[in-house]
Amino acid sequence: MKNFKLFLSAVFVVLLFNSCENDDGLFTRSSSPDNQILNSDIKNLGPNNEAELNGVNEPINIRPTLVFGRYYKRCQGNTCVEVFKLIKSRLLEDVTDIYPTSEILYQGNFKPFKDSEKIKTTEILSSFPLELLESKLITYGTPDSGGLGGVYLEYQDGFHQGYWFLDLKVENIPKNLREYVTLIDKKITEIGEINNLN
Repeated sequence: MKNFKLFLSAVFVVLLFNSCENDDGLFTRSSSPDNQILNSDIKNLGPNNEAELNGVNEPINIRPTLVFGRYYKRCQGNTCVEVFKLIKSRLLEDVTDIYPTSEILYQGNFKPFKDSEKIKTTEILSSFPLELLESKLITYGTPDSGGLGGVYLEYQDGFHQGYWFLDLKVENIPKNLREYVTLIDKKITEIGEINNLN
């Protein structure tokens, strides 16, 4: 009977270790939604990029990630919806170009794109208006009314997560957000110009 209990204990330990194993290693990180999103971002980047993005002292689940884009409903062509993801200094482009809606977070398919390193991204993340994180509003102005366009923002850092829709006509939004919306608009235009050269 003693040997049988020892055998069952060994089987339990083996099953426990096997249930914690995944494709990336022996143990998984926390299964919170934030980590699932961030881990999937890294898998999309390809092998050996986790260390590059993670940094030496920065845990992966608190690295700031920003999704930003510009959208127009009354529009034709491939520039009607342009959405990007910034993970640390790595810029990715959404290849699905889905018009964003307020019901869910943006469901893009983000991929590296040629010459993305030519885009200066430090000010996009460093200038992010942190007051949005404290706001209960998700819509500012009347984004894309009359076909004038809107800006989509989504921010997460392991402590905060939120998404917002801002009017591209800056006169319709609070003064403290105007400069940032103008910055996003200019960066998306700059990215488009670089993409057109490729």
